[in-house]
Amino acid sequence: MNFAIVGAPKCGTTSLFYSLNEREEISFLGKDSHLLGKDLNLLLRDHSIDINKIMDQHPADSIIGDVSVWYLYSTSAAQEIFELNSKAKIIICLRNPLELIPSLHNQHVKGGDESDPSLNCSLANDFEAGPVSKGVHFRQRPRYADVVNFGEQISRYTHLFDQVLFIFHDDLRSNYKGSVQKIEAFLGLTQRENIEELSQNKRQKVTNASLVKVLKKKPAFLKSVFRAVVPSKKIRHKLMETAMNKALTEDMDPDSIQLTEENRKVICELIEKQLPLLKELTGRDCSNWLKEHHE
Repeated sequence: MNFAIVGAPKCGTTSLFYSLNEREEISFLGKDSHLLGKDLNLLLRDHSIDINKIMDQHPADSIIGDVSVWYLYSTSAAQEIFELNSKAKIIICLRNPLELIPSLHNQHVKGGDESDPSLNCSLANDFEAGPVSKGVHFRQRPRYADVVNFGEQISRYTHLFDQVLFIFHDDLRSNYKGSVQKIEAFLGLTQRENIEELSQNKRQKVTNASLVKVLKKKPAFLKSVFRAVVPSKKIRHKLMETAMNKALTEDMDPDSIQLTEENRKVICELIEKQLPLLKELTGRDCSNWLKEHHE
């Protein structure tokens, strides 16, 4: 592995993956395949996969990369990447936690890893160390404050690797082309001029969280009954798609998401506590994260 985009989640890594994947010189192991990060309790991961065998299948002269957003959160992924290639180049994407957390909560609800569709109730539960239910992708989803504990997470990489590049979500929004070119230069590639701008996905909100979780989790009993009642795979997929569409709706006013004063205070205190270390590690003053933000 020559380089890895290690997260954080909801920081533009998907757009970067598709942009860099257009280059013939780059060969990706996948997007969020999470072949490493042995400490992550990912329910859908195949632990029998040998990453070395997968890398052997890629062209010898290609630049092999991985994009897995939970590597930054993982306590073991940095060391695992280092053992594969101590000279690997690391790309870390960061975003204001006041923006990241609501976006991640929404993703978890849509993906079946969050049992409470209320952002503020979920945060209050996390901050009070309440129980976290089993999800679809995670045996137990990471707590939101732990996901944005960037200082500690970044340190695991800067301690091991000489070449670490930081990409901030604000820069992706304001100058996507320049950010991608910065990555290309970091990887030793010629910089393209024809780079499509960052595409913003329409935010959807969940109207029926219980239905989403059932559709995503697909309990074995219901799955067998569904197959018996509807033998056609094509029709089953169509019915599932229709049901999912009924459980989701486009959020016409994403700015209406408001953190309670208590939850905002907890997140702001976490940001403020990390500011000195973030500046030391990234070279950037992130104090603007404490100011008013936008979705």
